Amino acid sequence: RRSRILHCRTVLRSQSDTICESDSSSADNTSCYGQRVAVLLPNSSLEADDCDDGNTKWQHDAIQQLQQVATKSKLSVISLEEEQSRVDISSYTHLLTAVQCPRTNTYAIALHANPPPSKKKSREKKQMKLKLDPFFVDLCPSSDTRLGYRMNLTSNKNGSGNELLLKALGMKKMLSLDKQQLVIYDLTAGLARDSMIMLSSIISDIEESTVPPLRLHMVERDPLVASLLTDAMRRLDILADVEKNSNEGNIAKLANCLTMEEGDALSVLESMLTDTRSTDSVPYPPDIIYLDPMFPPRKKKASAVKKDMAMLHSLLGTATMSENKGESEEAEKARLKEEQKLLAAACNAATRRVVVKRPANALPLGSLGEEEDDDDIPAPSYDIRGNINRWDVYITC
Repeated sequence: RRSRILHCRTVLRSQSDTICESDSSSADNTSCYGQRVAVLLPNSSLEADDCDDGNTKWQHDAIQQLQQVATKSKLSVISLEEEQSRVDISSYTHLLTAVQCPRTNTYAIALHANPPPSKKKSREKKQMKLKLDPFFVDLCPSSDTRLGYRMNLTSNKNGSGNELLLKALGMKKMLSLDKQQLVIYDLTAGLARDSMIMLSSIISDIEESTVPPLRLHMVERDPLVASLLTDAMRRLDILADVEKNSNEGNIAKLANCLTMEEGDALSVLESMLTDTRSTDSVPYPPDIIYLDPMFPPRKKKASAVKKDMAMLHSLLGTATMSENKGESEEAEKARLKEEQKLLAAACNAATRRVVVKRPANALPLGSLGEEEDDDDIPAPSYDIRGNINRWDVYITC
């Protein structure tokens, strides 16, 4: 294992140096989202002294958090009063805002898609009307949501059921054979759906007084998506503290197994290998690495996508393929190169396996086809296939 770690450390350091040079050459004061995204503050007229009750304090706290995100990501800030008076919000495709979250008696950082309004509507309505409900990440969803239903079903069936993801990961078998803590890195966390399915599958095996059998570390590189995840972790900790004195419920168990950080997957792996850091919060090395990168851009707009994923695709600019052939080819080459680096790094870092989610009919991650692929590109050991998606498994041990 030491030789593999040293090899991976060398590979990742060279890749990280290249990335850093690229970043430094293009550094400026412009947000990575251009002029498409802004922060919309809730009622900013509230003062701290007026925020003693729970109905108003969340707004003051949310404003402080949103301003920090705006500064970090170099986003324009719009106050509620400005939005109602003179700012044309139709020029922005997305708005980062905050909504009240009664369950935690606090707020939730939310992303609001703002599609161009109809030409038939007046300018006043264009400026004031937001068409879609804000979306926020919930790591402990209610059972009447799709994710909550899947988590309950997986938990009640003790990790079995029809979740092909869990079959590809092979978590239950590893835990039953080794009786040791299993470490999983989700390097493309996104909205944390798959991470929560992983955790719910072993929740019945966790006892409050023991070390959790699984530690799951999420990594997300997009700053706004990472802000949604960080805020979801904050609310999960609040619920866990409320539940701490109770012997019932699984929220505290979930919180005890889960960590996250913002960063590029390659950079995160490189820093861990260089620092060889294995702490109580982020154990290293991972037994399993899970990758769910953005699927290749769709050539057609006909395919239906869930509302939250559609919002994510539109934010990241991956909804459909560019109509400009030259731009499309260049973007495809850059995407494949990045995928190849990520897959190679993951296979070197994971001690047991790497699992990659792909469209059912797509080529393996980073592949151009069997005849065009280099020998250095790993090939899947096997796959678990569904009607829509496929999970490629790379055995690394």
